Amino acid sequence: MCIEMPERTEIEKLVRVLVASDITYRPLKGFGERGVRRLEKTAKEISVLLKEGEETGDRIFARIEKRDEEEARTIRQGIDAFKKEYPEMGEILESKITEKRMKNNKYLVYGLQTGFKLGEEDYLRAMMDLGVDRRVASSLYPHTIAISEMLKKAAEQAQRRILVSKS
Repeated sequence: MCIEMPERTEIEKLVRVLVASDITYRPLKGFGERGVRRLEKTAKEISVLLKEGEETGDRIFARIEKRDEEEARTIRQGIDAFKKEYPEMGEILESKITEKRMKNNKYLVYGLQTGFKLGEEDYLRAMMDLGVDRRVASSLYPHTIAISEMLKKAAEQAQRRILVSKS
């Protein structure tokens, strides 16, 4: 007995890739951000040790360099400079900035219906969309799913949303 699988619509194919992408990309981004925070913390620890005169040894080098680098004003600094030069217009500008406005953003809300799951091919397609070849994607995706589960991001049945246009 052969059970015939219904043909997937284009929108179903795309939503399945979107769900697989969300499950795999977001944890990797979160994991990467965790790594960046760790880099920054370690760099600060090394900076303190160098300041205290800690020896580096013969196998590595580490030093603090001071550099004069040009940096643009912040928006706040620009507004303050404008207000100083043009006090009356500066107050008008400040009031316009603090005025609240209603935003009407549009989101695509998507997900899998209860009882449906993604297959391995959905995850592979999402990773291959990033330029990863099939062999690497096949070995990488189970680990990515494990990270996603560890970070509590793997719920296939979750309702998801993504911003599609800002007002």
